[in-house]
Amino acid sequence: MHILRSGGKYAKKQQRFYEVKAVVSALIGTILLILPISHAQILSLIFFGCGLYYFKRRSDWHKGILGEKMVVEALTPLDNSYVLINDVVLSERTGNIDHILVGPNGIFAIETKSYRLHYLNRVPIRQAIRNAVSLHYFLKDHIQLDIFIPAILVSTDPDATISQSSSTVKVINLKNLYGFIKDHEARSVLDSGVKKRLVYEILKGVNAIEKETNVKKWLLKPALSMGLLGSILIIYFLWVFSGGNPYGKWVLVTEVVDGDTMHVGRGWRKTTVQFLGVDTPETVHQDKPVEFLGPEASEFTRKTLKGEKVRLELEPLNRADNYGRLLAYVYLNDGILFNAELIKRGYARVIAPFHFRYYDEFRNYEREAVATGRGIWTAKVKNIQFPSEKGRKIIGSKKSKIYHLPGQAYYEKVKEENRVYFDSEEGAIKAGYRKAKR
Repeated sequence: MHILRSGGKYAKKQQRFYEVKAVVSALIGTILLILPISHAQILSLIFFGCGLYYFKRRSDWHKGILGEKMVVEALTPLDNSYVLINDVVLSERTGNIDHILVGPNGIFAIETKSYRLHYLNRVPIRQAIRNAVSLHYFLKDHIQLDIFIPAILVSTDPDATISQSSSTVKVINLKNLYGFIKDHEARSVLDSGVKKRLVYEILKGVNAIEKETNVKKWLLKPALSMGLLGSILIIYFLWVFSGGNPYGKWVLVTEVVDGDTMHVGRGWRKTTVQFLGVDTPETVHQDKPVEFLGPEASEFTRKTLKGEKVRLELEPLNRADNYGRLLAYVYLNDGILFNAELIKRGYARVIAPFHFRYYDEFRNYEREAVATGRGIWTAKVKNIQFPSEKGRKIIGSKKSKIYHLPGQAYYEKVKEENRVYFDSEEGAIKAGYRKAKR
């Protein structure tokens, strides 16, 4: 038997294709697994699942390559009146024909499958029929040869038994292939001249397809490479410039508003975070002057947090304040709770919009700061900004915008977290407050 074209090229391409897809899926799954993005683990599992599927497909194609070699070996005892052409892709046709066997008793289109025959369902049968019909019309169009072409579906599994067949497809075991070819009764005998012409046309068609495919592949290779690189860069920049999910484990601090407020994330994912349980002196309030030690507190927060990744921790039932800002405990990379650090250094006082888990701990830090006179708790601050003596300051209510003079009925009844202090009535009126009636 003459072998004019080696096989396995199409199957090897498919094997490499699924091999690349399996590796890429595994890499993406690994990247998603290590990135600090919420729900990334679910996506990671999906990509790992795809990688396993692609690896299985790659394994199937490898078995197909071995199976095609087994078919060639099974047909090798045929005499030199037979010509074998492997791995044929015809013009304007989809897929490939594993083997085309040309002999004095006809032309055979052979499809190889490596699994057991009872798995040979309608799809492989239709594939074998399509191959035979494609070859039939190809020869009819190119050399006006109208001839019946048997479709053969072969299982290379050594333990397979014939479990199904079709009126148009012969489903057989590999060990019976040689005998079937030799015993086949041709409907029309091919002379040597016709055989040479049809073999020439098949090879000519295959070479033309391969040249066209190589040109397309040459043109597409840079485009595919650029597309893959562009996709990787897009994913990378989306992650970097988003700064992470505010509700995830780690977020990027992109801006510090003042001592107790910051922005995390970038672009459309920017979120304002208010430090839970602390209140630093005002620096940017539109209705209040810059308060004592406010710039220093803001600068400390800016130097510590800006451009850094921090971990946010939220209270289960109280995630936002009245202005829609995210209320959070802010943890640094070394595990330090930054909210507590502000209180310890005297940059902030404790404010309790509700009872939170670290309230008692924060109060203890505040007492220590007051006792040692740190930051806002210095003697100067006590006398001017945060008085402890009654009657020294005018107290305003942030909610009602009403100020109370010492001795008035509600002077001592304004809640601590709702208080604002003024040195004079003129200052309170300028800030938009009105005097209490009693």
